[in-house]
Amino acid sequence: MKKNNYRIETESFPPYPKRLFEEILVSFLSLLEKEKNFSFENCTLNLLIVKDNDMIFYNNEQMGVYGPTNVLSFPEEENDNPFIGKVSAGIQKKRTRLGTLVLSMDTLLREAFLYGQDPHAHTVRLLAHGLAHLLGYDHGEDMWELTDFLEEQVKRQPLSYYLTPIRSY
Repeated sequence: MKKNNYRIETESFPPYPKRLFEEILVSFLSLLEKEKNFSFENCTLNLLIVKDNDMIFYNNEQMGVYGPTNVLSFPEEENDNPFIGKVSAGIQKKRTRLGTLVLSMDTLLREAFLYGQDPHAHTVRLLAHGLAHLLGYDHGEDMWELTDFLEEQVKRQPLSYYLTPIRSY
């Protein structure tokens, strides 16, 4: 999907509503440019939506942790390939390639149920969290502030699509 100056490349196994996820990510990138002085001209971001069995593979292969997790972020340096390395120290405000987010739909839906959250709201939170990692934020106050900011702003925007409590296949 190419909207504004962003290219969001989404793969989903099985096919979930990709346009919803893309619309949320485009909203995030636009907000970061308008409100936080980031620049994403002609920027590419990859999103892979998977089931838990695939997430277990990625988590083990890339992080050395066995088991599923909700979202993984693989920053891409301007001269690197996705799924390798870590982002350099500091927040990078101007980017043309962000990297790859891997989102487990099984874990997302399970957590939403366990925490009594709306699946759509939990999706927004996880995507904001993953994007913050791609930008160079590590867990801490700055990351939570950015995640909260993106979450609150997107809640105020009408979206064309909405994730309803669907079940995983």
